[in-house]
Formats: sequence, C-alpha cells, structure tokens
Amino acid sequence: MALWLQGGRFTSTVMPTTGLEKENVKGYAKRTKQDENEVKYEFDFAVPDEFGEIGAVLVENEHHKEMYLKDITLDGFPNGPIKVTCNSWVHRKSDNPEKRVFFTNKSYLPFQTPGGVKKLRGKELTFLRGDGQGKRKTPERIYDYDVYNDLGDPDSSNELARPVLGGKDYPYPRRCRTGRPKTKKDPLSESRSTTVYVPRDEAFSEVKSLTFSTKTVYSVLHALLPAVEGSILDSNAGFPYFTAIDKLFNEGIDLPVKTKGTLGNILPRLVEAVTDAEKDVLCFEIPEMIERDKFSWFRDEEFSRQTLAGLNPYSIKLVTEWPLKSKLDPNAYGPPESAITKELVELEIRGFMTLEEALEQKKLFMLDYHDLLLPYVNKVREIKRTTLYGSRTIFFLTPVGTLRPLAIELTRPPSSGKAQWKQVFTPCWDATGAWLWKLAKAHVLAHDSGYHQLISHW
Repeated sequence: MALWLQGGRFTSTVMPTTGLEKENVKGYAKRTKQDENEVKYEFDFAVPDEFGEIGAVLVENEHHKEMYLKDITLDGFPNGPIKVTCNSWVHRKSDNPEKRVFFTNKSYLPFQTPGGVKKLRGKELTFLRGDGQGKRKTPERIYDYDVYNDLGDPDSSNELARPVLGGKDYPYPRRCRTGRPKTKKDPLSESRSTTVYVPRDEAFSEVKSLTFSTKTVYSVLHALLPAVEGSILDSNAGFPYFTAIDKLFNEGIDLPVKTKGTLGNILPRLVEAVTDAEKDVLCFEIPEMIERDKFSWFRDEEFSRQTLAGLNPYSIKLVTEWPLKSKLDPNAYGPPESAITKELVELEIRGFMTLEEALEQKKLFMLDYHDLLLPYVNKVREIKRTTLYGSRTIFFLTPVGTLRPLAIELTRPPSSGKAQWKQVFTPCWDATGAWLWKLAKAHVLAHDSGYHQLISHW
C-alpha cells in the first residue's frame, strides 16, 4: 500500500504487569476518493479494548514523492471520533526511514503527559532541534539556527566579502541554519548555493514559487527575482506609457537571445521551459485586483485597503497628539513642525467634525515614515534617476469602518545649501492636482514596501 498509517506507541498508559509501552496497532491506507485538490484514504484498525486512550499516530509514506497530510480522523470509539490535525508534508520512506508522528489534538502540561507518548514527544522535540551538524537537506524539518555568515561572496571577489552579522561584534537575531560548506577565503563565512534550506513546512509551495507552461512562463518573478526585470526592461527608460504595463500580462515579452542567457544564469529551469516553447515569451500573471477592476488602484479606497491589509498594518498608528512634530535634530533636518495643519484636516473632513472631536473620538490615524526615512533621503537622491522623501499619511476612520486618506506630506531635508522642502498633497479634482495626489500615494506605497523589506525582514 502506498501510505501506511501506524497507531504506534500512542497509548496513554503502559502495561501494568511489565511497565512497558503497549504494542503498536497497524493499519494500511487505501485511496477511496480523489478530487481536484484532495485525496482521501481510509484504513481499518483492530484496537483491543485494553489498549487505552489513543495519543498519536505514526505515518509512513511509501510513495515515490512526499505527501501533504491534512488531517486524520479515527472513528469507532465510544467517546466519538478522535481528530489528529497534521497540515504537514510527510517525507518519503526512501529519504528517511523514520516514521512521522502526529499527536492528537488534546493538549497536556509536561507533568501530565501520558507515559505512552512522553518518549515520542521527547524524540520529536530532539529531532526538530537538530544537533547543529551537517548540511540540511530539503525534506528535513529541523529548526536549528546560525548567524548571518552568508551575506558576502569572498571567493568571487575581495570586494564582496562581508562581516558576520550576529555575535558580540554585530549582535543580530539568528537565521535558520543551513550547514553549507565554508568559503575558501574566509572560514567564518558560508558559501552560497542556488537553493537555500528552509524547513519543509515553511517553504513555498510549487504553485506559489513558480509555475510553468509549454508556451509561456507565469510567475511572480518581479517580486521574487527583481534581476529578471532588469534583464528584460531598460532600467533607464521604464514604461513609456500605461498600456505598456498591460502588455506584461496580455502579450508577454519576447525574450532576445542575450536575455535568455542572462535568465539561464539566474534560473536554469526557467530558460528550459521557455526554450521548449514554440515562442520565447515571458508573461506575468494578472493580479486579481486588476483583473476585477483595471483602474481600482487609482482610488483612495483601494490605497487605504492596501495599506491596512498589506505589508505593514501595524505601522498605522492612532494620532494622539497635535500638532505633528518630528523628533529629529532640527539643525540637521530642518523645522520639526509638520505642514499638515488643523485647518487642512478639517477641510478634508468636510465639516463632519472638528480636529479636536476627531482626536477625542479616535478617528485620525497616521502612517508615519517621516523620521525613519529622512536621514537617508540625501544619500538616496545621490543615485541617478532615484528619489526619496520622508512621508506622513493621515487617514480618517469613516462611519462605515473604512479608512479614507486625508493628506500626504512629503519632506526633503536641507541639502547642498538648499533649505528643507515639504509639501502636503490632498485628494484633488483638477488634472494636475489629481496626478500629484496619485504620485504622492505611489511614494507612500514604495515607503511601505521598503519598510517591509528592510526593517520587517531585517
């Protein structure tokens, strides 16, 4: 049988005469039902009356590939069905002869853990922690940790050498240990590889990572591999007009020979899939939001929704003090007072309430990247064709429970003899003002994304 479920060493008691754990009860699963997304297996257990309470199920996968096990339900007991929630990948027996253990949904404190499952729980915990030795392999579920010693590539160039992040010199949280070989030039650094170990249940699914077809390649490469975009599009030209963006989804991009070579260095499987196709085309999946409404991203409601349901909802804070002020050194960054005034806010609230009432009723919220980004503005603006501002965005909580953006303040600190520059943008109906408002929202979303990548992740 392809899948072997073993209700082994899952009794909550031991043999009273010998003090030993009771024998396992075995069963072999048969596939009984299959639909598009799930396969159902059934099996029969002959459980003796004196067996005791079931505490765990052991699973052995004899298939040629791993299987995702959602749950196990054991029927036929006096107290009703016993549920075992799994939601985990089960390795092939050929990869690891050890059986996977899944415990029932009943929780125990350590001193209350039944003797029959205590040994299994200890063994499972030891396995998950690992021993800090050897290179981690894809099917494994080991969660041991290491310093960031793979940020550089000293074997390629001395200029690419980087210090170890973590430890006494550069304290930093740990990453998941991979156990890759050390670099030749720096014994403290770990060499890089095309694939990085992630515990199996934490890894992207194949569908989420990349999906391939014979004629086109659909993926989120623009998010996962920005280098692909740079190799296809002229980074200096950008998109000449809005409909050029639509072509990424509708028509795809014809890949020139030199681009295919570049992609081959980045992702060999991608090039293989493209080369096998009749046409060398790279397409991107249409975002669901755009598929429903092509211009939804124009609207303030969608801007607020993306901010709240997006990358950093915890960055949105209740406004409790007024006026808004920067906490940075005014000698270095200019006047601390915000250009968002009481009069401007009340104008955008449109007479619904005064500023004081809005503060008292907890109606004003702020997405504040002003002080966080301002120290880096001048450095970023030194890069050709690149700009950055510090930003504050004020939202109003509407009676229906949604956020409405009232104002966006963009700030540039003093630089090269120029005074501080700041300007507030608000929703506007004239053409110029409307596009300036859209650009201001684009800056805020870029800041939101940057915060997610550089601070939330780092």
